[in-house]
Amino acid sequence: MANIPHSFPVVISALKFCNADRRALRKLQDSEWRELLLFCDRMHLTIPLGRTCPDDLPYSVRSRINQNLSDNAERFERIKTVYSRVAGGLREADVEHLILKGFAQWPGYAEDPRSRVQSDIDFFCQPESVFRARDAVLALGYKSLDGLEHVASDHLPPLIRKSSWEWRGNSYDPEMPVSIELHFRFWDETNTHFDPKGLDQFWFRRIEGHLDNFSFPALDPVDSLGYSALHMLRHLLYGGMHAQQVYELAWFLHTNAENEAFWKNWRELHDDSLRYLEAICFRLARDWFACQLPEQVEKDIACLSTSVHRWCDKCAGSQIDIFCRPNKKALWLHLSLLESFRDKRAVFCRHLFPMRIPPVKAHWVQRSIPGDRQRSPLQIRARHLAYIISRVVYHVRAFPPTLWHGVRLMWSANGLGKEFFVFLATALLFTLGMSIFFLLYNLYLLDRGFRENFLGLMTSAMAIGGIAGTIPAGILAQRIGLRKTLLVCITLVAIVSASRALVVSEAPLLCLAFIGGTVTSVWAVSLPPAIAQLTCEKSRPLGFSIVFSSSIAIGILGGLVGGQLPGWLARITSVASGGRPMQLALLISCGITAMAALPAFRLRFTPVPVRERVLFPHSPFLIRFLIAIGVWSLVTGAFSPFFNAYFSHYLRMPVERIGTIFSGSQLSMMFAMLLAPAVFRKFGLPSGIMYAQLATAICLGWLALGASGLGAPMAYIAYTAFQWMTEPGIYGLLMNHMTPAEQSGASALNFLVIFGSQAIAAAVAGASLSRFGYPAVLAATASLALGAAFIFRVLLDEHSFPLLRRSRAGTGL
Repeated sequence: MANIPHSFPVVISALKFCNADRRALRKLQDSEWRELLLFCDRMHLTIPLGRTCPDDLPYSVRSRINQNLSDNAERFERIKTVYSRVAGGLREADVEHLILKGFAQWPGYAEDPRSRVQSDIDFFCQPESVFRARDAVLALGYKSLDGLEHVASDHLPPLIRKSSWEWRGNSYDPEMPVSIELHFRFWDETNTHFDPKGLDQFWFRRIEGHLDNFSFPALDPVDSLGYSALHMLRHLLYGGMHAQQVYELAWFLHTNAENEAFWKNWRELHDDSLRYLEAICFRLARDWFACQLPEQVEKDIACLSTSVHRWCDKCAGSQIDIFCRPNKKALWLHLSLLESFRDKRAVFCRHLFPMRIPPVKAHWVQRSIPGDRQRSPLQIRARHLAYIISRVVYHVRAFPPTLWHGVRLMWSANGLGKEFFVFLATALLFTLGMSIFFLLYNLYLLDRGFRENFLGLMTSAMAIGGIAGTIPAGILAQRIGLRKTLLVCITLVAIVSASRALVVSEAPLLCLAFIGGTVTSVWAVSLPPAIAQLTCEKSRPLGFSIVFSSSIAIGILGGLVGGQLPGWLARITSVASGGRPMQLALLISCGITAMAALPAFRLRFTPVPVRERVLFPHSPFLIRFLIAIGVWSLVTGAFSPFFNAYFSHYLRMPVERIGTIFSGSQLSMMFAMLLAPAVFRKFGLPSGIMYAQLATAICLGWLALGASGLGAPMAYIAYTAFQWMTEPGIYGLLMNHMTPAEQSGASALNFLVIFGSQAIAAAVAGASLSRFGYPAVLAATASLALGAAFIFRVLLDEHSFPLLRRSRAGTGL
C-alpha cells in the first residue's frame, strides 16, 4: 500500500480559507509533484488545488491540471446526458426521486460543477418505490453489480452499463462509465446504532434545482447541508472518507458564514440530535481547512461532548491514512456517540471482529472493470480466497493499534500530562531510595552496637525535626518555588542520609536525625501542591491516587531489594564482613534518592507572582478543614503505631504471620487508593471521604468486638484500605480550595496539624492501652472515627464552600 506523501500537508495548508500558506508549494521538486498529484487524485483535491493556487504551481503541474479540468468538463456533459436518460426512465415508471450530492451541490459546495469529481449519480427514492426504480434503470441496459449485498449501505448495489472501457490511469477520463446508485434512506441506523431525528422531513421539503439547461428535484439547501454532513460522517465511521468531502463542507461553511437567515432556518428545521452530528463534521472542516463559522455553529461545536472533542484533537487527520494503512481510530468516535452498552458492544465487535464472509463475487465486483470478460470458476474462487485472506490480514494488523489508540484516548481523558509523569518519576525514585534506607538503617545501627533505647531517641529526634520543618518548608516553597524546593529537598535528603550512614557517634547522629526529619518534611509539604499544580480539578483525585499508590508499590519493591542488597554486595565486593556491605547499601540508596533530582530538574510549574504569594492562608474553609483533619489524625495516630503489638502481644500471632498481614495491608492500601477516584467521582469529595471514614470506623469496631482467627487480619487489612482511601480525597479537597499562591502554605499547616495530632494520639493511646487494654481503646477510636466522618461532612459541605473560580486558580486548577 502507498504511503501518504510527506508533502500532502502542504496541499491542506494551501487550501485553507483563512491564513493559507502556499509558499511551500513553490519549493516542491518534480518527483515530489508526481507522487503528490496521484494522491490528490485519490483525495479529489487536484482540481481544487489547480483552481485555488494556479500562480504557485509549476508549468507542468498547471498543464496537467488544465487537462484534468478539460476531461472533467467533458465528463460532466456525459453525466448530464446519463441523468436525463435515467430520469426519463423513472418518470415513465411513475417513480419520484431527488438527486443527492454531485451536481446537486452546486453552487454551495463548489465554484463550478465542472470542477468537482463525480463518479456516479445518486438518486433517492422512497423505500416503497426503490425496487420499481431499479427495474426501470435495468430496462435502460444497466446491470446490477452483484456481490455487494453484504456491505452495510443506505442504497442498492450500484447499477452500471456494460462497456468495453478499461482503466488507463486517468481519474478524469470522460469515457469512464457513469454508475447509478439508488438510495432508499438518508441514514443507516441499523448498523450505526443511532438515529438522528427529523430525516423523514427531508423528502417533503425537496425543491427544484436548476443547472445550465436542465432542472432536477433536490434537497432543500438546509437539508442538503445536513445530508452532506451525514454522508461525510458515515464515511468517517466506516472508512474511506475523501478529503474532498471535508473541503466542500468547509467551502459551504466559509461562504455562508454571514448568512444569518440560512442559519436561523437551519436551527429551526434540524433537530438537536441531527445538529449534534453535523457539528462534529463542521469542527473537522474548520480544523482541516480553517474556514469561518457562523456563531450558531460555533456554539453547537462547543456543546459537543468532551470525548468527541478529545477524539477530534487526537485524530482530526487520521482518516487520510485509512487508504494507506490499517486504521480504525474512528471506532472510538463511534462508541462515544452511543448510549447503551449493548450498542457499544455490537459496534465494537463488528469493527474489530467482522464475522461476515463476503460472497464469491464480491472481490470481482470491487476490483473488476465493467465488461463481459469471462473468468473460470477456479480463477474466481482463488481470487476470492486471496481477497478473504487480505481482509483477515487487514483486521489483524489493525487490531493492536486500534486498542492502543483507545487506551491513549481514555487515558488522555484523565487530564494527566507529561509534566505529571515527570513528577511521578521523581517521586518514585525518591521513595525507592528512602524505603531502602529506612529498612536498613536501624539494622545498620544495631550492627554497629547501638541499642533500642538510642533508636527510640533517634526516632523521636527525627519526628521533632519533621514537626519543626513543616512551617519553614512552606516558607521555602513560597520563596523559591516548588521546583527549586524539590531540588533542594532531594539534594539535602541524599546528603544528610549519606552522612547518617557514615557518622558513628551518638550526638552527631541525633543531630543528623533531627536535620533529616526537617529536610524530609520539605518533601511531604511540597508533594500536595506539586500534584495540584500538575493536575486539574477533575484529574486531581486520580493524580493523588496514582502518586500515593505507586509510592506504596515502589516501597514494597524497595523492601524486597533492600532485604537482598547487603547480601548481594557482600558476594560481589571484597569489603570486609560486618557493617560495611550494609553501609555500602545505605550509600547506594542515597544515590538512588539523589537520582530523583534528574527528572525534578525538568519539572515546570506555573510561577506565582510575588504580589500574589501567601505564606499562610486563612479562610473559613481552611479553618474548618484543619479542625476536621486534626480530629481524623487523632484516629490515624491512635492505632496504626501499635498494630504489630496488637497482633503480637494481644492476639499472640507469630512474626511470620504478622509480616504476611502487613504485606496484605500494603497491597490493600495500593488498590484502595487506585479505586478512590471512582468513589469520589460518584459521591463527591466530602461525601466520598465521609463514607471511607465510616467504613474505617466499622473496621475498628470489628476489631474492638474481639475479631479472631481470619477476622482480625481481614478487619485490619480493610481498616488500612479505607483509611488510605481517604488520602487522595483529603489532599484533593484541600488543594481544590486553595489557589496556587496558597497551596504550599496550606500544605504546611495541614502537615503541622497532622503531625501534632498524631503525636498526641500516639502518646494518649500508648498510656490508655496499658491501663484499659486494646478493646476499650479500639472502641474509643472507632467512636472518634465516626465523629470525624460527621465533622468532615458537616464542616466541609460542598454547598457551603463551592470551588474557587479557575480565574483565581490560574493554570494549576
